[in-house]
Amino acid sequence: MEILGKKGLGNFLKIILQIVFVIGILILIIFPIILRNVYMNINPNIVIFYPNAICLLLIIYQFIGLFDSLKMSDPFSENTVKRLRKAQKISAIASIFWILDFLYEAIVVRMFIAFILVLAFMTILFIGVTIALYILSELFNKALEYKKENDLTI
Repeated sequence: MEILGKKGLGNFLKIILQIVFVIGILILIIFPIILRNVYMNINPNIVIFYPNAICLLLIIYQFIGLFDSLKMSDPFSENTVKRLRKAQKISAIASIFWILDFLYEAIVVRMFIAFILVLAFMTILFIGVTIALYILSELFNKALEYKKENDLTI
């Protein structure tokens, strides 16, 4: 299967991410209304996850832009490096929010151990994603430098 171009895998993944992005925004808008109608108030334990959800949506938005460059058959560009670095910074912020959520649930709420383990896993996962995106952005930056140098040579 073709990866680059308008009929490639990148364009298909971009469409899926756009659908997920719209559904995520709708859930963020509708969720407080549902909670207010069902519970007659908004549970503060649920609200602490909103910053994480917003960070996830911002990361999805950055990846939609990355798949645009695959659609245009130009993955090694300044735009790719900028979007990867933005996604890395957002992921670092999400890691901090997951740590705060973990501490809140473990210390203040004292939730059961399985929930705390899930939060610890998510914290470690986002720290790993942050590191991976940093390495990927540096790799693309170096490839872009080589591409520019090669273009000047020819």
